[in-house]
Amino acid sequence: MNKYPDSFLNDMDKEELLNFAIEHGMIDASYVQEQIEMNKREELLNKHPYSINQGSDGRWITYIPDQDKGRKMIRKKTKEELENIIIDFWKTETENPTVSDIFDKWLENKTLYKDICTGSCDRYKRDFKRFFEDDINFSKKRIRQVSPSDVVSFIRDSIARHSLTTKAYGNLRTLIYGIFRCAKEEGYISWSISQTMGDMEIPKKAFHKVIKEDDEEVFTDEEMEKLLNYLISNPTVVNLGIIIMFCTGVRVGELVGIHWDDVVGNSIKIRRTEISYKKETGGNIYEIREYPKTEAGIRTVYVPDAFKNVLDKLRMLTGDQEYMLSYADGRNMKTLKVRNRLYAACEKLGIRKKSPHKLRKTYISILLDNGVDKRLVQDVAGHTEITTSERNYHRNRKSDAKKEEILSNLPEFKNTVLML
Repeated sequence: MNKYPDSFLNDMDKEELLNFAIEHGMIDASYVQEQIEMNKREELLNKHPYSINQGSDGRWITYIPDQDKGRKMIRKKTKEELENIIIDFWKTETENPTVSDIFDKWLENKTLYKDICTGSCDRYKRDFKRFFEDDINFSKKRIRQVSPSDVVSFIRDSIARHSLTTKAYGNLRTLIYGIFRCAKEEGYISWSISQTMGDMEIPKKAFHKVIKEDDEEVFTDEEMEKLLNYLISNPTVVNLGIIIMFCTGVRVGELVGIHWDDVVGNSIKIRRTEISYKKETGGNIYEIREYPKTEAGIRTVYVPDAFKNVLDKLRMLTGDQEYMLSYADGRNMKTLKVRNRLYAACEKLGIRKKSPHKLRKTYISILLDNGVDKRLVQDVAGHTEITTSERNYHRNRKSDAKKEEILSNLPEFKNTVLML
C-alpha cells in the first residue's frame, strides 16, 4: 500500500518526486547519479554513426569524424577505452558545437517554422559558403570559445577580404545575427550579439562603392520610346507583359504571378510572386508563391488609360487561361522568359542591356519626376518606406544631350555674354 496519498504524488512532477525521494533516503543519490551517467553514455554511443569492431589482433576499432580527412581511425586495446574516446568526442560536439554547426541548427529552425522560403534558404547557404567557409578557422571554431572581439575581427576581415558593398555586408550581418542569437537561445553563449554589433563602428569608407551611371539604372526617354514602339509593333504575350511592367512598376516575379481574376478594369491586385530555388539534382525549380516579396508588396497597381488597350490585347490572347502571361497550353510564363526577351529587345535596338528591375526603377523615377504624391508612390511601388523609393530608385532619365540642352537654355546661362 502506498505510504503517501495519491493527491500528494499527483501534485509533484518527476523532478520534485526524485528530489523528495533522495532527501528522505528512499533512493541513494550516488545510485541516481550513476544511472544518469550511464544513460548519457548510452545516448552518446547511439549518436556514433560508425560501427565498433574487434580486429584480428584483438584491438577494438572504429572511426570518428575529421574535418580534414572526413574520418579517422581509432584503435584501442579494450572496448571500454574506445567507447570513452567516442563519448568524449560526441560530448564535445554536443556541448560545444562549431560555428558551422550552429548555422545548420539556425537554418534548420528557420525552415522548420517556415520563417523563410526555400529560395532564401539556398541564398543563406551560398552566403555562408562565401563568407564563412573562406575562413575555416572561424567557421570551425567551437562556439563557447568565440568571443565578441572574435566576431568583430571576423566581420572587419570579411569586409576587407571580399571588398564588400554595404548591400553585401547586410547579407553577412543577417547570418551573424542568426548564428549568435541561436547560440544564445541554445545556452552556448551568454553575451548579446545585438549589443556587440551595436557597439561596433565601421566607417563608410570601409565598404566598396560601385558607381553606376543613371543610364545604367533606368531607361532614358529616348530608349523608352524606342522600346515601346518595338514592343507595340510586335504584340506577343511576353512583349505586352514587358509594357505592363513599364506602366505599373510591378516586379517581374509579380508580373508572372498575376491571374486574370486579379484584373478589374484598369486595376491589378498584386498578391503573388514567383520564387526559384535549386534542385538537389541540379537546375532550378520555379514556383508561384501565394504572397508577394514583402508585406508592403500586397497592393493594387493601375494601368494608365493610354495603356488600357495593352490589357485588352493580352486578354484576347490569353483570356481563357488562369494567368495573364501564359502559353497556349495554360502554363504560366517564367521570369526567365520575360528577362531574356527584354535583353534580346535591348540588343536588337542597340540599347544598353538592362534588366526588368530597371523598368521598375524607370517607372518610379517618372512618378517622382512628375511630383506624384509620395505616399501614392510608396503604395504603388510596394515599398515599406518612401525613402527606399527616393534613395534607391530615383534616377535622372535624361540623355547627356538633353541634359546639356536643358542647362544651356537656362536664362541665367543663355543670356550671358562672356567677352574673352
